[in-house]
Amino acid sequence: MLPLPYTPTAAQRQLAAFLKKLQSALPAQVRTRTVKGRQQHYLVQPKACSDGARTTARLLLVYAIDAVIQLRRVPLLLEPATDAAPEHRNPPPVATNCEALARARGISARAIRDHLQELLKIGVITRKNNRGWQANFELFLAPALVWQKEAQTAQEGPKKCQIAPPAPPVVATNFPPILVQDRQATKKVEIGTVEKLVNPTPPAGPDELTGNTGPQQAPKSSPQRPSAPRQATKAGPGGAAAAHLQAERLGWVTQAWHYAQKRLYPGRRFSDHEQEKAREALWYGTYGGFGLSATPAEWQRYHNDVLDRIDLVARYLERHPEKSLPSPYAEFVRGAGYFDAENARGFAGTDAWLARAEATNRERNITRALLKARQQLKAHRLGIAPKRVQAMSNVQLFRHHETKLRAFGPDVLQRYYAQVANPTAPTAERIAFTPLAQPVTAARRLS
Repeated sequence: MLPLPYTPTAAQRQLAAFLKKLQSALPAQVRTRTVKGRQQHYLVQPKACSDGARTTARLLLVYAIDAVIQLRRVPLLLEPATDAAPEHRNPPPVATNCEALARARGISARAIRDHLQELLKIGVITRKNNRGWQANFELFLAPALVWQKEAQTAQEGPKKCQIAPPAPPVVATNFPPILVQDRQATKKVEIGTVEKLVNPTPPAGPDELTGNTGPQQAPKSSPQRPSAPRQATKAGPGGAAAAHLQAERLGWVTQAWHYAQKRLYPGRRFSDHEQEKAREALWYGTYGGFGLSATPAEWQRYHNDVLDRIDLVARYLERHPEKSLPSPYAEFVRGAGYFDAENARGFAGTDAWLARAEATNRERNITRALLKARQQLKAHRLGIAPKRVQAMSNVQLFRHHETKLRAFGPDVLQRYYAQVANPTAPTAERIAFTPLAQPVTAARRLS
C-alpha cells in the first residue's frame, strides 16, 4: 500500500522547513548601503529560492497530493506502483505544462520556466520528463514533501498529551458566577459593498401600493435587443468599424446563398431580383437580422453551422429524390419561403438536425476513445501492446488517455475512471452508449 500523503497544509509546512534548512546552509552575503553619506557593510542571509518559485512549489504540491489520492483509488495503477521497495517508491508525476501553470498562477509562462529551473536546482523537483509535442512534461516532486515515510503512516495528528493527575477537591462552595463582558475592540465588523439606493417613485394608483416607504434598490434596466448596424454615413474610426462589420455580415449571407443555390437549387436559374429576395430571406430568416448580441467569432461559428445545415439538407434530398424544396423566399404567402423564420417546416427546422448530428458524432467519438483506452490499458498490462505504448508506464498511459477524454467533459472523465477502477465491469460499448443529452440548438448557443 502507498503511504498516505500529507494534507496541503502539512505539505506546505514540510516545504517551509526544507527551504529553511537550505537557507541556513547558504553563506551570508555582504551588502553595502549609504547612510548619511557614509557607507555601511552588513550581512544578509540569502533565500533558497525566490518567492515566486516558492508559490509555484506550493501549487505543484497540491497537484502531487491529488495524484497520490487518485492513484490509491485505482487498483489497476496501484498494484504496479507498489512493486518497488518502500524506500524506493516515488510519488506519481504531475503531468502539466507551462501554459497551464501560468494560467493557474496568473503569471507568464516565461516566469514559470524560471521557477521550475530554481526548483530543480534546489531539489524540490527531482526529475522532469518531457512528453508529447505540445510542450507537456511530467514533474516528479521530492517524496519527503508529498507523503510520510512508511514507518510514520500510523502516526497521524499531534501527539496526545499525558493525562494530568486529578486536581484536589475544592472546599469552598457557592462562589458567585464569573461574568466576562465582551469588548467591542476584539470583535471584527465585516463591511460589504453598498449599493446605491434611490427613493421610491410614488405609485400611480391605489392598486400599486407595496407598503414599502423606505429607500429601495435602483431597478435594473431590462436588456434590449440591439438593432443591426447601419451603413456608416460619415468618416471616422467608428464609422469605418461599422462599415467593415456590415460588409462582413453581407459576405456571410452572400456566401450562404451561393452555397445553398449550388447545393439545394442546382437546376434552377434566379434573376438578380430573385437573388436579392433570397439574400434578404437569409438575412432576416436564418441570421435573424444579426440582432442577437454576439461576438464576430460566435457569428463566424454560427455561419459555419449554417453551411453544415445546408449540407444536411442536400444529403437528405439525395436520399429522397422525390422531395423538392419550395422557393427560398415567400412568393405569394408571407412567411412561406424556405429560409423564412416563420416556416417551421423549412430551413429553420434543420437546426435540430444539426444538434442531433453533433450529439451523435460526439457520442461516437466518446465510444471510440473509451474503447481504445480500455484495449491499450489491457494490452499494456499483458505486455502485448505496441512498442510505443509498451514503452510508457502505467501512470503515463493512464494520464495520456485521461488528457484526451478530459476534452469531452467531467461526465465522460468519470466514466473513464469507473472503467479503469473496475476492469471486470461491462464492456466499453455498454459503458459508452448512454442516453444522449438534450441537444443544444444553434440559437441557444448564440443567445
